Amino acid sequence: MFRKIFIASILLFCFFSIRVVFTPLVCQADSTVAEVAAEQDEYAEYDEEVGDLYDPWEPMNRSIFTFNDRLHLWIIEPTSSGYQKVTPSILRSGLRNFFNNLLEPTRILNCLLQGRFQDAEETFLRFALNTTAGVGGIMDPGTYEELKSHKGQFFQTFAKYGVSSGPFLVLPFFGPSDIRGTVGLVGDTVVSPTFIALHNEPAVGFAVQGLNTINQTSFKLGEYEKLLGGALDPYVAVRDAYVQNQQELLGK
Repeated sequence: MFRKIFIASILLFCFFSIRVVFTPLVCQADSTVAEVAAEQDEYAEYDEEVGDLYDPWEPMNRSIFTFNDRLHLWIIEPTSSGYQKVTPSILRSGLRNFFNNLLEPTRILNCLLQGRFQDAEETFLRFALNTTAGVGGIMDPGTYEELKSHKGQFFQTFAKYGVSSGPFLVLPFFGPSDIRGTVGLVGDTVVSPTFIALHNEPAVGFAVQGLNTINQTSFKLGEYEKLLGGALDPYVAVRDAYVQNQQELLGK
């Protein structure tokens, strides 16, 4: 119980800290109060509609990007390719459905926090149906019943309440993100059924996540190379793709 209260306190602290530190402040020495407010509003609109490309940690980000790039090309992609060849498609699809179903409680929670009650209700009905009739989510009867799974992550919830994205950040293993997305990732992880069930067994948890990564990648072989193909600067290509994806998830 103390562990959960401690984690919740850390998340709340991070939430309000980011709101204070990374809310855009644009001012000039000779500006009036009205001019400062106008400039802040203009910057906030840019952050919402275009995405914050502020990248003050680019040297560090590029180093981590290189590590992630080698990890994907040298280990994850070849392993996923071999896994695809020896694993029946029906088994891989069942695993994909199972892991996707485990994300539904987090989506439901964030839909509720964002005031999207109809989305939360439909996602809950899908989760309940797939968990029961779908044998723990391995099968997907919810799709046949035309029940949609609505996206809901903590970074979206933070954005809903005015938290700006903050500087761009590349995370080891996880890839491109930003400060808001990183804190959101912590929230998504802490409330996920996988973490709740396996947080006392980190080795098992890492193994489960590794299986999920390999299985998911087996459906997307070659997409990463296609994204970077012909790019003059792969780092910039991935950063731009990340921003575009964030815009789509935020409904911009």
